[in-house]
Amino acid sequence: MTEDRLNEGTDFDLTLLSNFVHQVTNPLNGVIGTLDNLIDGTIGPERRMQRTQAARAQLENCVNLLKNLAFLVTSPQTLDADDLKTVVLPQVIIEAAMYFQEEAGNRGVKINLKDRGTQNRCSAHPDLIRQVLMNIFDNCTKYSKSESEVVVNQWIQKRTDTAMISIRSALADPISDADLRQVFDLGFRGDNARKIVASGTGLGLFICKQIIAEMHAGKIEIERDGDGLRFLIRLPKGVSG
Repeated sequence: MTEDRLNEGTDFDLTLLSNFVHQVTNPLNGVIGTLDNLIDGTIGPERRMQRTQAARAQLENCVNLLKNLAFLVTSPQTLDADDLKTVVLPQVIIEAAMYFQEEAGNRGVKINLKDRGTQNRCSAHPDLIRQVLMNIFDNCTKYSKSESEVVVNQWIQKRTDTAMISIRSALADPISDADLRQVFDLGFRGDNARKIVASGTGLGLFICKQIIAEMHAGKIEIERDGDGLRFLIRLPKGVSG
């Protein structure tokens, strides 16, 4: 590896670390501010529950960011048979979405799972699948158009017994074709993302692809759908509910 290549890698790592620290520090400072206002009485009884729930959502975002970093550093490239459990699709989708309901609501965005009743399932690592969905819902929450709906569907493809999850959102700002082709690259953030949220890690969607494609032998894709985008996740060994 040449010296220029080494310097380029170092610069990238430092930028990634700087963005990561910024992304964790901002919500933590928000929580500290909320706690200070609760203690000194600035936040009255009528707003106490709302602000406490918002602070909790900020902490959950921090936890998700830390999980992403831990995955990047320590996660194995393959899963053992003992790691695989029965994952009930509507359950894991609802668990992931609940972390963002408060923040999404504040932005005028609603996350809506269309079919909660059909208990389709697959063999996978529950925590990792939840992490994938949290990363996608995080993106949808940040970059969706105000007063729009994130539509989630889940089903089993009968011909292949593949578990399918689709997540469709309307974009607040359009994404170029060139950027769309790179959304799963490590550290990548599109021009539209930087306009809406100035800094970010560029880890979330890269990790989604690692978990789905490399660790579960599945597939994750993103495609245009009208004025928005649709994520499509395919996981093997699906079973109809």
